[in-house]
Amino acid sequence: MSPFLRSRRFIFAVFLFSVLVHFLPRQISIYGEDITRYGACLIRSELGDVDNVPKVVFSDDAISHGWKLMQGEAFTGLDAHRFYFTIEAPGADVPAPVIFIEWKDVKIERAIGSENFNKIDNGVQLKPVSRTAPTGAFTEISIGAVRLGVFHNWEIRRCGPYREGRYPDVEIRAHLNYLLAILEVCRAYGWTDTSEPDFVDHINLYGFETNFPNGHRDFPPHFHVMLAWDGWSAAQVGHYLLDSQGNIAKNTFWSLHKDLERHDLPGVVTPYKDKTNRLIFETIVQNDGTGLVLVRPEDEVEYLVRPGNNGAAESVEVCRRSKSNNDDWFLLCEVIANDDAANGVFTSCAQYIDGTVQTVSFKYDPDSGAKRVD
Repeated sequence: MSPFLRSRRFIFAVFLFSVLVHFLPRQISIYGEDITRYGACLIRSELGDVDNVPKVVFSDDAISHGWKLMQGEAFTGLDAHRFYFTIEAPGADVPAPVIFIEWKDVKIERAIGSENFNKIDNGVQLKPVSRTAPTGAFTEISIGAVRLGVFHNWEIRRCGPYREGRYPDVEIRAHLNYLLAILEVCRAYGWTDTSEPDFVDHINLYGFETNFPNGHRDFPPHFHVMLAWDGWSAAQVGHYLLDSQGNIAKNTFWSLHKDLERHDLPGVVTPYKDKTNRLIFETIVQNDGTGLVLVRPEDEVEYLVRPGNNGAAESVEVCRRSKSNNDDWFLLCEVIANDDAANGVFTSCAQYIDGTVQTVSFKYDPDSGAKRVD
C-alpha cells in the first residue's frame, strides 16, 4: 500500500465522502461499476451475547437482481445490542428489496434505517433505505458560530481499532471536557453569541468515535478543533491527540483546501486562517500534558485549557493571562462534561469562580444520536 493510502488525510476524505453521499442511492465502485447499496440496523430489546447469529435472507426476485450481503465489520456486524448490515446490487438506482432477517429466539425492539418493519416468526421483515448501515451515534448542536459535535461512545459498540485491548474510557471523558472547555473560550471571544462572526465561516468542535461506522477509523483518541467554510472542502482541521491519561500529546493539522498536513509537537504554534487568509486564532500544545493555549492576534490576553487537579478525565480548567508580561494563569472556570451513551443524556457544566454557571444539556436517541424531547 502506498504512503498516500496509508495517510490519515485519505481516511478522513473517505469518511467525508461517505457523509456526502449518504442520501444518494447510487455509488461507483473502485472498479468503475455502478452499484447500489442500502443498510439497516436491528436493535435488540435486551443487552448481552446471543448464541445464534442472524441470517439475511433474500427472495428469489432479489437474488435475480444480484442483491448480496456485504462482508466485513465496516458493513455488517453483530454486538451485544444490535445487528447491522449492508446489501448491494449491480446497477444505479436499484430499488431496495424487502428482505427477511432470520434470528430465532431473539427479541428485536426496532430497526433503524428501514421501512415496512414487521416482526414475524423467528425474525423480522423490512426494506432497508439508509444509504449506509446506520451505525454511528452523533449529535450536533449549534451555539452561535460554534458547532459542537458529540460522538456517543458506548463500550458495547466498540469496533474496528477499538475492538480489542483497553477501552479508552479515560480519553473519552477527557476529550469531552476539553471540547466543552474550548467552548467556554469561544464564549469569551463572543463566538457563541452570533451566527455571523468576524471571520469566515464557523468553528467545529468535534470528538471521536469508537464504533468504526462504515469503516471510519477514528484512531487514536483525539478531539477536533476546526475552522470551516464551503462545507468540508476547505476546513482547517486540528486533531489533538490524547495519551492514556487524557493529556494532549500533539496536534495533527490539516488544511484541506491547501492539501497540507503538518504534525505540531508541544510548543509549536498552529495557525488557523479563514477563507480570506486572515489569521483568526492560534493554538499551542503545552509541554508535559499541561494543556492547550488558544490566542487571537488582536487580543491582549490568551487562554489555557488544562487538566483539573484530578486529571482531564475528571475536569478541565479554563485559565487566562496577559500576553505581554506572561503573568501566572488566572483560573476562570472548571468544566465537567458527561455523556450517558446508554441512556442518551448529555450534560456539561462550566462553574466560574465568580459564581456564573454555563450549561449544555440535551437528550438523544442512544442508537442514532438524534435529539429528542421527553
